[in-house]
Order: sequence, then C-alpha cells, then structure tokens
Amino acid sequence: MTDSPTPSIQAFLVCDSVIEDSLTKKKSLIGLFTHLQAMSFPFQHQQLGLYFCLTDAEGIYHFDIDLMHVNTDQLVCRASLPEIVVGDRLQIADFGINVPALLFPLPGRYEFRLRMNGRVIAQKDFNVIQVTPPAGI
Repeated sequence: MTDSPTPSIQAFLVCDSVIEDSLTKKKSLIGLFTHLQAMSFPFQHQQLGLYFCLTDAEGIYHFDIDLMHVNTDQLVCRASLPEIVVGDRLQIADFGINVPALLFPLPGRYEFRLRMNGRVIAQKDFNVIQVTPPAGI
C-alpha cells in the first residue's frame, strides 16, 4: 500500500444524500449544505451524504472518514470504507456514501476528514447552529 501514489482529490462534498443511478452510475447530490440548524443538543441528523472524486490513483487504498468537532478537536465518529482498487492513474473514480443518524454533541464547526492509508488527504467543514424555536411553538 505504501507504493500507491497519493491521489488528487477533485471534490469532497457534504449533502443530505447521494443517489446513484443503477444504469449509468451517475451520482446525484441532494441538499448540498454549509450549515445545519438544531434547536437543542445533542442533535441527531437523520442522514448525511458524502461525495468524493479522485484521480491520479493506482493500487489498493484504505480510506477512513472522520467527523471532528473542530471547536473541541473531538472525534465524533469514524467510518472505514472497504478497500478501493484503482487500476489506472488516468481513471477518474467517484464515490457516494450515505451515513445514517449522526449525533452532533454540541453546536459549532464540524469537519469531515478523508484519510487514505492513515493520512488526511481532504477536508470539508460545515457549521451546526443552535436556533431558537419561533414564538408560540
């Protein structure tokens, strides 16, 4: 694995869900966002989608995705992906992952970190904002 070149990340995005067409393998990203709103904490978000696209890769790769609460540098969760085999450095490979029921402990800035063979190769941050319920609710 150490001989595999470090891929070039073309995109790393967070959304509500990723849908993949079964025939064309094209991916649709639904509900791209830069922030989430919650009235109370801990806050459970039903589902998040992650999309990443890479090129200049060849070999076998092990990817992990960490969700960090940036304000406290706390690891919220980690997911390991199945090994990915890329046969050609000229190939463009993209991946969509749906993560069910994430729990955000506090408001603040969060960051997904894409790690390849243990090294961070891409980051995507967003804010989770505490909002006050409208009057009368």
